[in-house]
Amino acid sequence: MTLGIVLYAKDDRIILISDKRVTEGSYAMSAHGDMVQKIHKVTDKCGLTIAGDAGAATAIIEVFLKELELDLKRKNTKVLPVTEIAELFRKVAVDHYTKWYKDMSMSEWVSNVKNDVIPHFRVLLAGFDNDEKGKPSKRKIIEMTSYRRFSPTICTVNFSTIGITSIAQYLLYRFYKEEEENVVAGLGAFCILETNSQDDGVGDNFHIASFSKKSAFKFYTDHDVSRIKNRCNELKTELQTALYSTPKVKEEE
Repeated sequence: MTLGIVLYAKDDRIILISDKRVTEGSYAMSAHGDMVQKIHKVTDKCGLTIAGDAGAATAIIEVFLKELELDLKRKNTKVLPVTEIAELFRKVAVDHYTKWYKDMSMSEWVSNVKNDVIPHFRVLLAGFDNDEKGKPSKRKIIEMTSYRRFSPTICTVNFSTIGITSIAQYLLYRFYKEEEENVVAGLGAFCILETNSQDDGVGDNFHIASFSKKSAFKFYTDHDVSRIKNRCNELKTELQTALYSTPKVKEEE
């Protein structure tokens, strides 16, 4: 499995975080397999992360990105609204599932996904819709899943998770605020590491990417990720010290 997270930060920034673990069924591969690319750049103002069958997802993403590149050239632009990009992804995914597994009714489709007859994966797509001048305006996080035939669903809060989400959901609903980028990225990383501590379906190696209206999509460097990971470990130590240190008893005068 995996854990993918999308969060908003101040200054119209969007952050994507995901672990890199490979799983086979319910079994996690060794740490040496924590190398899967689960965050993908879509455009300078759009990115996505995946959970589920990485093989099927990657095959569809490759075709989707080629179709998107052609669409951008036809429209002579570098940026499309994220809702338009989501619709293109839905079309490519449904077309390829139909090509691979035949045309199905909705009930057949859902039954086949639930019974692992056809692969299941989920996508969080994040970006901006455009204003009347074609400039990025409102941020959006859109979820698409094979359970719902990849129909786009807009997330209504400022973060979203896919994969093994219970611990991350608790931490985010408890502590998330739309703060500076380094604070929000740190919280997302903490969610990954805490989930890994309880479920080896999520790895402790992760990658982070971010972009905003003013800055293009970029991946964090290994150095930046290591710095954030070290800070998360420091926080855990500080919390343990605070919880288990013996309080000093004030001496009576």
